[in-house]
Amino acid sequence: MKKPDARDFFIDTYPINPYPNPWDYVVDSYDIRSKSRRLWIKDEIYAELVKKLFDECKCNTILDVGCGAGAMSILLSDRFRVYSLDLSNRMLERLKTRAKELKKDVSAIINADNQKIPFKSNSFDGTLCKFALWPVPNPQETIKEMVRVTKPNGRIIIIEVDRRNGDELNLRSKLVYRTYKVLKKFVRVRDWKKQKTLLHDDEAWKIIRETTKNNPKINLKFTREVLEGCGCEITAVDTTIKTKINGFLGKISGGQCGGHNYFLICGEKRGGR
Repeated sequence: MKKPDARDFFIDTYPINPYPNPWDYVVDSYDIRSKSRRLWIKDEIYAELVKKLFDECKCNTILDVGCGAGAMSILLSDRFRVYSLDLSNRMLERLKTRAKELKKDVSAIINADNQKIPFKSNSFDGTLCKFALWPVPNPQETIKEMVRVTKPNGRIIIIEVDRRNGDELNLRSKLVYRTYKVLKKFVRVRDWKKQKTLLHDDEAWKIIRETTKNNPKINLKFTREVLEGCGCEITAVDTTIKTKINGFLGKISGGQCGGHNYFLICGEKRGGR
């Protein structure tokens, strides 16, 4: 049997925003080998939860939507043929580097907008989106696109922060974050002087927060309604994942988004849509 190629699934490529992407400057926060990242979360726990749900429907090809620097893509590549999609070129470059270092086979890496996924309908056995809905202005379009490119009876898994109460952190989280940022600045001073980047990551985060502040506040009810509106049957909901994936600092602060709960929702695509 011919090994599938990403080009087998492509439709016409959608145009990419030509302006500098602030996400290109926060890559280290999403690096699977980042020591500071491990203080906050345990990527392996996320991966095991996702593997179990995809295994139940015998998935083979998976699209990781908004994959970032590829932590999930790399961890899932031992079990599935993973296609990784993100709008940030530097995130994807880091994914390529880490996949090579760790000897992981990520099938294809695609630079594209997750609101306009450049694949044909019914291309994948499963699609995954982890914390990549909140940054987009039309998250319902991303969910609809995920359903579109998933095969009938395939699964769509979404992991997000429930932002029904806005984005404000609780006091404990603010204190932990501020202490962490001060320590981080001391550690990176020498490296930062050597770098020839256009943006400091703190400045990049300011831009990200400013440009996403009016986006819809993602929550479980909204996500469920969109999935069901696309003809999906909800097969699993987990609102306890935050307690499972927190690292040391995550436990102290109440999670990366202290004051908010996390959720995992899995929908199964019905019919031939």
